[in-house]
Amino acid sequence: MDNSPPTRPTLLIVDDSPTNIRLMSDLLGRDYRILYATNGQDALTSAFAEHPDLILLDLMMPGMDGFDVCDILQKDDRTRDIPILLVTGSDDPDAETSGFACGAVDFLVKPVNPPVVRARVKTHLMLKHQKDILECTNLALTQEIQERKRLEGQLREQAEYDSLTGLPNRKLFQDRLQQALLAGERSRLLCALMFVDLDRFKWVNDTLGHDAGDQLLIEVAGRLRAVVRKSDTVARLGGDEFTIILADIVHESVAELLGRKVLEQLNRPFILMGREVVISGSVGIALHPRDGTTADALIKHADIAMFQAKESGRNDIRFFSVELNRRAQQRLLLEGEMRNALLRGEFYLDYQPIIALDSGRIVGMEALLRWDHPRQGILAPREFIPWSEESGLIVKIGAMVLQTACRDAVEWWEAGHGPMKLAVNLSALQFREGDRLVELVEEILLKTGFPARNLALEITESMMVRHPDRVSEILNRLGTMGVSISMDDFGTGFSSLALLKRLPSVHTLKIDRSFVGNLEQNPRDAAFVAAIIAMANRLGLQVVTEGVESAAQLEIVRHHGGNEVQGYFFSPPLGREAFLALLEGRIPLGGGETGLPMGLKC
Repeated sequence: MDNSPPTRPTLLIVDDSPTNIRLMSDLLGRDYRILYATNGQDALTSAFAEHPDLILLDLMMPGMDGFDVCDILQKDDRTRDIPILLVTGSDDPDAETSGFACGAVDFLVKPVNPPVVRARVKTHLMLKHQKDILECTNLALTQEIQERKRLEGQLREQAEYDSLTGLPNRKLFQDRLQQALLAGERSRLLCALMFVDLDRFKWVNDTLGHDAGDQLLIEVAGRLRAVVRKSDTVARLGGDEFTIILADIVHESVAELLGRKVLEQLNRPFILMGREVVISGSVGIALHPRDGTTADALIKHADIAMFQAKESGRNDIRFFSVELNRRAQQRLLLEGEMRNALLRGEFYLDYQPIIALDSGRIVGMEALLRWDHPRQGILAPREFIPWSEESGLIVKIGAMVLQTACRDAVEWWEAGHGPMKLAVNLSALQFREGDRLVELVEEILLKTGFPARNLALEITESMMVRHPDRVSEILNRLGTMGVSISMDDFGTGFSSLALLKRLPSVHTLKIDRSFVGNLEQNPRDAAFVAAIIAMANRLGLQVVTEGVESAAQLEIVRHHGGNEVQGYFFSPPLGREAFLALLEGRIPLGGGETGLPMGLKC
């Protein structure tokens, strides 16, 4: 390869002295094409238009000096690759430093030495030429590398992706599944494998032809992609069998929900060869590690579950585990029943009084949700709240509870029974709504006229621990409205002084009934209760002790300085009318044979 520079490179000579320009032209004109400029502006114009191979630039010129011209040329993409030799009549080292700083490659001092000028011009032109060759070579190598990567990617795609749908094929599916199982073992979360089979695919092929069948597979692939997360994998194993890998899910209900979305997508009409076609799908689900700890086991069990779905009548979902399937069916049934219960008014509230130990009076009540189920009778919250949280219905149910409780409390107040504190439980799902929860509380208080200072919202310790900063922000906003916050079931979860310190908006601790049941027999429980009460009193917090069922338990709580109590010793939870009767004295408050514990009065 000939690496010599091209013949007659172009030089731009910039000097405000015509004599100096003539001398340099005479010196270099035989070997180079010469351009010249007598000021900085002309030099810039010529450089941008002609793009010379090298510039000899006088440093000291009137107006725009050599430093300015050099700086502009080096900052412009069109000229920054042109080597610039500064020519000066001064041997000031600071001038050289400034020149190199603005991009010059060399210095010549007047009066110039002709051999030195020729040698330096030739050297810098040669360096520029070598640099240009290197850049061209690097560009060619970069393009070659990119082309190789493109070809490698193309080969990998052909080896790992289905040519018809563009989905991962069996090979890549196996790899992705293995990765998902390993990730699940690290995170200790579930991994779900879903097999999806098209119920009328053979009919489409036989009736409309294989082109229509291919078109159906392509459209099904697109619809499946649309309903999964970016982290999930949709693959085609062959024929009309698709799989979906859901990594790191917290509950099997997530897989069931996606399965329902898949069926909804498959039930939508397809337009094939100009004809509307309706198909359905059968979905089988297996969970890791519950239904298998290896990829092969999970594939086998998901396939079995898919055939169970087909055998049950198609257009259905089946979990491999009989128990999981039973629970999933129960959940679906219960979810539908809960939706109807909201519409039919089957949910109602009981109220349990809260008693102040210093006065013996009813100072508040806790609203407790019940479901008057048409077939199963009265259901306690533990029998349906978990399902309502999974389905998201707890948000609507919780709003109904808060509004009903505030409305009832206002009616009792207007009847002369008040003011009293109203305690209402919040679900973690409600709390995660954040801004919407604050807005809901504000709307209900405004609508019902219930004073915010008398509302106590009860949340559990675990809700606070998971997202303390976000929780603190929401609690502070509720506190600004005047709403008080109670920490329910205190002592059973993640009790922490640091947590209480971070959440100054908590006003009340509720000691869980599990500490109270054995107060008389278990000194450790008594010590725990005494410690919680003492800590709360020192922190200026109210304490409500739940589950008081005997005079002895009451006496222990009172002895240790408890503020308020609730439990069957005084009254079970009562319906709306019965609670009003309690307030009016038509139903006596419990507390022993006399109706009241010694020292208490209603």
